Amino acid sequence: MNVAFLLKQYFPDKENVSIDVFDSHSLNDVYQQVLQTLTSHFEIEVSILQALSYCFYEILDNVHIHSGKPLGTAITHFDSSKEVLRILVADDGMGIRQSLAENEKFRDITEADAIRMCIEDSVTDGRAWASGYTPHPD
Repeated sequence: MNVAFLLKQYFPDKENVSIDVFDSHSLNDVYQQVLQTLTSHFEIEVSILQALSYCFYEILDNVHIHSGKPLGTAITHFDSSKEVLRILVADDGMGIRQSLAENEKFRDITEADAIRMCIEDSVTDGRAWASGYTPHPD
């Protein structure tokens, strides 16, 4: 993965950018660290934080389960002048269409269709759903 490209493309001229490479063993640590960054800068209602944390964990977990690669990268940056936290999660895996195509039902879909469909319920490549861990912020 070309992290230098990602930094230049999405975080130009930014200082204090956090870069975390994660695998299946360190995924939870990166998840906790990003949530800590989020909650240290913003007051968020518990139900909203639970929804955000669930979504973020799913994104990290999807890298692990569906990319076909052992590593993913999470990049975070808090812009104090704008009070904005930017989070980028990336991998250089097989991609959504190719992953979904592992399920016979989705073998002939286009990349655009795969992107639209991947957020729907029961659209999966057939691999196990998330690890069963449902994260909850402390």
